[in-house]
Amino acid sequence: MLLLLLLVLLPGLTPQGQGQGAPPADLKQNIARLSALDYPTRMQAARLIRRAPESQAVPALVEAVRKYANEFVRYRALVLLTAFNDRGTRDLMRELIHDRNDRVREVAYKFLERNPNPQLAASLLASLQTEESEFVRPALVSALAALGSDATVQRALIAEIGRGFDFFRSAVIDALGRHRAVYATDGIAVTSRQEGPLQDDALLALGRIGGARATTAVNEFKSGTPEATQMMHAVRCLIGELCAPHIAALITAASDTRTSTVRGAIDGLEAIAQNRNETALSGLYKLSSQGADMRERVAVAIASVALRQPDWIVEWLNMTDDATRASVITMLKDGFDSLEEDFDEEQFFAAVRAGYWRAAEGAPARALASTLIQKLEF
Repeated sequence: MLLLLLLVLLPGLTPQGQGQGAPPADLKQNIARLSALDYPTRMQAARLIRRAPESQAVPALVEAVRKYANEFVRYRALVLLTAFNDRGTRDLMRELIHDRNDRVREVAYKFLERNPNPQLAASLLASLQTEESEFVRPALVSALAALGSDATVQRALIAEIGRGFDFFRSAVIDALGRHRAVYATDGIAVTSRQEGPLQDDALLALGRIGGARATTAVNEFKSGTPEATQMMHAVRCLIGELCAPHIAALITAASDTRTSTVRGAIDGLEAIAQNRNETALSGLYKLSSQGADMRERVAVAIASVALRQPDWIVEWLNMTDDATRASVITMLKDGFDSLEEDFDEEQFFAAVRAGYWRAAEGAPARALASTLIQKLEF
């Protein structure tokens, strides 16, 4: 009995598809609890579903996504399903890009960004003409950016750079930068020269894309918003300049009294850290001691890095001292709570779980993975 309890409650999970887990009746009850008003009840239900054998959990979750009356349960069931890495999930996502539920469509598009399917290019391009949800459209654009080798997709995304509200344009520019869309360099460069709320987004995208054309565009920057001025330090680092002085400048700027400068400095450090730069990540962490407001900003920045680079940040945590590790894990939890990125957090859990099983029994890496799963309530 004690062994069974440990397998259920602690992160020493049975590998998917193996061992004992909750029977189907319990799974159905826990799926129903995914929409409970009480937060601990919802979280515990999700934890128990994650620990069920794949052969039981996957069919139960698929059924919930397809048929459950409660739309929030459908959404949460789909998020949990993505962590099981079942082959059938790809086919399910093909159907769900046309679903009535905004949240379900968002998860489908985010999944397709991570698992690109060139055969869906025409369907995604058609959705680009009809999708209006302000939080679904960015996910759709990112799924298209992952298909950037398609010439039709390239033309459509280049057109989107200058179309619509700034919120949507920002999502397009961000997706193109993250997917290193060389074909979009000239279009992004136009925005980088225009002082305004998209200037720092455009400069960062150019830094991520890199290459001669992007570097030329970056070198044309003369002045801009405070956020763009600080982001230029990150961009210089990303295009290959010596990073140390730029990181130092951003850390200094983070102590400025002007909110826009502080925001730009934190965003710049986050961008460099997302490129697996330990100095930038350590610099971010050290800033967290400068009061509650700064700690909150840093927590969100570090959590954002973790969602983009889960394996790397776990490796970094494994090299830190106990006090730093405990502090960063607490900030990760707070940052995740602020970001509310359910899908990306589920992928973080899946990465941590995979790392747990890769590590030898008794190894520090396995102990860290165990701690992360417990403290982050996965």
